[in-house]
Amino acid sequence: MQAKQNTARTMNARRKPLKENRVLQGIILIWLVLWGWLAISPYSRGDWILENLLIWAALAGLVSTYRVFAFTNGTYGLLAVFLLLHSIGAHYSYNGTEIDRWLGVVFSSKRDNYDRLVHFSFGLLCAYPIREGLQAWTRLGRGWLSTMTCVIVLAMGAFYELIEMWVALIVAPDIGTLFVGAQGDPWDAQHDMELALYGAIVAMCVTALWKRKLWKITLYR
Repeated sequence: MQAKQNTARTMNARRKPLKENRVLQGIILIWLVLWGWLAISPYSRGDWILENLLIWAALAGLVSTYRVFAFTNGTYGLLAVFLLLHSIGAHYSYNGTEIDRWLGVVFSSKRDNYDRLVHFSFGLLCAYPIREGLQAWTRLGRGWLSTMTCVIVLAMGAFYELIEMWVALIVAPDIGTLFVGAQGDPWDAQHDMELALYGAIVAMCVTALWKRKLWKITLYR
């Protein structure tokens, strides 16, 4: 365990401090500008605040742990894209975004499917950051890294569905239906978790192919 912690510290030491990391500074600046724009006149200010609790919690966690363990810039980029997608959903209260019109045509559905897209994106975009953290702090092999990443994504997706239920029942019962966004689907929570899992599986397959390609390039260089 000590050796793995030393490896994590070594990986972290190789990364630039925030004040010297121009790429990460650019990611943060672009994200803040877009988030600020989306904060203007949302569909429902109350629902916007509830939806942004997740974003603020995620940012607080990333900022507070940066000195202990910093992800790669690519990973921060993936997280920024996911949080931006969630910010778009928060602006529209996941209630008919501009993207929903295109999704309705593609899937021939009257349902607002943007929320499903975000759940899929959670697995697709956040799986690699989870894997990167597991790789730094555990002794898992490649196969188990991918497996446990998918398991964690599924568990986090299930926990988020519980959070939605608690918020709807306790914090804001008056806008609970809007916040949950089930749209009359009795299997909405299960479909959301399912899509997050599918996204994680796709991400791990892409990661495996990418790692294999890098290994071959290194081997035959």
